[in-house]
Amino acid sequence: MKRNIKGYIISVVLILVLIISVVAGYKYGYLDDIFRKDTTNIIKNGSNTKVTSSTEEINKDEVTLLNKGDSYILEYDSKKITGKENPNADYSYKIEYIDSCVSRELPSGMSIDYYKQEEKERLGADYSFDSGYYYVMVEVNMTNLKQDIKKVAPTGISIGNFIDGKYKNINGETRGMSTDSMSAKGVVQIECQQKQNIKLCYIVPDEYVDENLVVKYEIIYKNKYNGEVPYLVISK
Repeated sequence: MKRNIKGYIISVVLILVLIISVVAGYKYGYLDDIFRKDTTNIIKNGSNTKVTSSTEEINKDEVTLLNKGDSYILEYDSKKITGKENPNADYSYKIEYIDSCVSRELPSGMSIDYYKQEEKERLGADYSFDSGYYYVMVEVNMTNLKQDIKKVAPTGISIGNFIDGKYKNINGETRGMSTDSMSAKGVVQIECQQKQNIKLCYIVPDEYVDENLVVKYEIIYKNKYNGEVPYLVISK
């Protein structure tokens, strides 16, 4: 009899936990992601932050390419994309592509977070590469167009290459960043209508440094099912 009561209690608790999980998932929009066929959800660094990445191929002739001097409105509207309004997730930034450089020498004023072992083997005493790799740096002005303070983590913005017209991330994480108002975790706080100058530095193998090299300027920790992102064209 006692075993039956204990089993009943355990069953009730498990059902309650399941119901609470479903309700929470619906409230925060997680279930929408699960049942979408074109996305994959990832929990990043053990946090509650969702990363939704498209599994579809990205074709060069179907994306927005920005050259130096071009600008773009990068935005996310939760109501339009998910059908549910979530002001905390919404953002709107004006991205102005200021400059880029490709060099064996470490860009002035830039510090690198880390080097891989194979990269260290090609480094000189002044942190210049003798061969094998290039430093690639892009500079943008990023203006917050929303009526509240926004925090963005540009360290997640990747570099890649269009190989046979298809985008491929190549050794793509940011290795260095220069900007004002940056936290120890690489998060930049941008006030309402404030413009923030941001410089991002990458290390790229020689074979990928050509006219197809681009920086995919995507706010990766936000849901962007159908939201377009600009690709900054790097000129050597």
